[in-house]
Amino acid sequence: MIKFILLSILSVTLATASPKTCDQFKTYKEAKSYYDTKKYGYRSLDKNHDGKPCEILLEKELKKEKSKARIRIYQYGSPSNFGREFSSLSACNKEMKKLNSSHKGSDYSYKCESL
Repeated sequence: MIKFILLSILSVTLATASPKTCDQFKTYKEAKSYYDTKKYGYRSLDKNHDGKPCEILLEKELKKEKSKARIRIYQYGSPSNFGREFSSLSACNKEMKKLNSSHKGSDYSYKCESL
């Protein structure tokens, strides 16, 4: 009986302690946080040993950031028109937040779309 319990504990421990892969993280920030805390298997995330885990996630985020974006204007919740174009999604999001707060309570709302 004790042997069975020990084997059960060992199998659960091994199942939960398997090294992480980059596919298990949604963002580079999550992967970097896991890597920095030196949790079990963290070294497997940094294939070229340069201190940057899951560089493919970082590249995806940078590529998305560099893509152009524009503001879509909504009136009464339905798309009505396009506003300005921006060179990056973050610039668009900053402007969208300003517009949403300055037009709070009006019939208009704004969202950023990648081009």
